[in-house]
Amino acid sequence: MKTILIPTDFSKNAFVAAEYGCALAAASGQRVLLLHVYIALYSGYKEEGSSVKQIKWAESESAKEMENIVKTLKKQFPDVTIEGEYVKGFMIDVVTQKLKDGPFSLVVMGTKGVSNVAESILGSTTYEVIKKSPIPVLVVPTDTPDFAFKNAGFFTDYNDSELDALLTFSRSIPLNPKLSVLHFYTDGEHRDATEKSLSKWERKVRAAFPDGNFTFKAVQVDKVDINAVSAAATDEQLDLLIFTRPHRTFFHTIFAPSLTKAVAGYSTAIPSLFIRA
Repeated sequence: MKTILIPTDFSKNAFVAAEYGCALAAASGQRVLLLHVYIALYSGYKEEGSSVKQIKWAESESAKEMENIVKTLKKQFPDVTIEGEYVKGFMIDVVTQKLKDGPFSLVVMGTKGVSNVAESILGSTTYEVIKKSPIPVLVVPTDTPDFAFKNAGFFTDYNDSELDALLTFSRSIPLNPKLSVLHFYTDGEHRDATEKSLSKWERKVRAAFPDGNFTFKAVQVDKVDINAVSAAATDEQLDLLIFTRPHRTFFHTIFAPSLTKAVAGYSTAIPSLFIRA
């Protein structure tokens, strides 16, 4: 059975993500591992005196919080196998090592979802996990509505690597939602050429995934940015956004530092899935 990894700091953001991750696990027949990483600060070369007390206190509090959250989630999702783990260290290091050692299908993390830079939109730790994770990372905003997985939006630049991303998506979350494949283009691009490229891309995707539930659309926008994504999500009534993350792609365009001012104030309650392609 596949396992969804859900890092948590026991905050409200993290709990919303944990609920979403457990609902997803219930729908897709997967297990859940909640992971908390605590930091105990100390001075000197040895963990002595007050340093030992701090570490023991952090460990004890982590154990209590983990027991409570696992108990709460098991009541909400009695059919899902939910386990909890807490270790001392740094979150990004522990998560990275976990992903190397364990057969996980997906990472689910929380975020506030409002800011003017990628690191703050996603949260610095979440952003680092997205950059380093070899498996898909699902980011769940605090104000996400009840779990829904019917209409997903896949944002494309017509790169062949995105076919691998679609395959990874289907394997990680075997729920087969309606998938709106969306390409953005601006006034500077010729509409006929864009439509021709879209038609070619549609044939390629349908050949690779003959059983997929796809629609394809080229969307003209003033600028390819977060605001365009938000507008498309509203128009298409999406409950999931999917981005691929190769070396240079739509992901970098949307979250590039040079465009951070343009996305100031962006807010969405739609979970976003980031897939390395």
